[in-house]
Amino acid sequence: MFCRFPEHIEAQILKWNKTGFVLWEHFLDEETIASINTEVDELIKKNEVDFNYTNRKIFNAYQKSYTIRKVIKDKKLLELLSFILDKKVLPFQTINFLKGSEQQAHSDSIHMSTFPNGYLIAAWFALEDISIEQGPLSYFPGSHHLPYLTNADYENTSNHWVLDGNANVKYEKKVQDVIEKNNIPKQIFLAKKGDVFIWHANLMHGGEPMLNQELTRKSMVVHYFANDVIAITKSVNDLLFLIPN
Repeated sequence: MFCRFPEHIEAQILKWNKTGFVLWEHFLDEETIASINTEVDELIKKNEVDFNYTNRKIFNAYQKSYTIRKVIKDKKLLELLSFILDKKVLPFQTINFLKGSEQQAHSDSIHMSTFPNGYLIAAWFALEDISIEQGPLSYFPGSHHLPYLTNADYENTSNHWVLDGNANVKYEKKVQDVIEKNNIPKQIFLAKKGDVFIWHANLMHGGEPMLNQELTRKSMVVHYFANDVIAITKSVNDLLFLIPN
């Protein structure tokens, strides 16, 4: 299986344990990108999808978009993700962006996780060229080796019945403290249209500030769970896609 991947991907797979990410440049072609962007725009106009409370994220547009469903089940991509996790993977959630998230550094594992840990993986697609002005993706190579942070690791009042309304802010401050304490340098990813950036469930990442709010930053992230593990997510709707068609 390993020898079936392009040489530049093989080299990055060998560094996965150290870095926690793989970049596959120009993975999507122009036609596919154009189709995704057109379909998302049309779905917004028809009110078939909408932004969540952040006004930045469109969840699960795959449910309405043929092209997105095709992309997230791409054979080459699934083979790579399954090889990395050593288990078959299944997509369960998509998030589309028209603007940069401007989100502080975080790990996906605080929002969704698996038992055992480590069987969640993400693929982030650039749907246009992205410059520093557009609020590019940033990440912290090697940060996936840090201990997984849970609610028990920072001060908050969440429990089994009630969520702390400021939990996200408190969590993000804890993440920043941990990154600084471990002296992990930040990298900024100036993506080219069609690139796909794959990261480990516990890799710290975020969105840089948008220096020009008039610009778009069209992109899409897809989360995958490995098969045969306990999958934990906030939304039952996400898990529906894990059921084989």
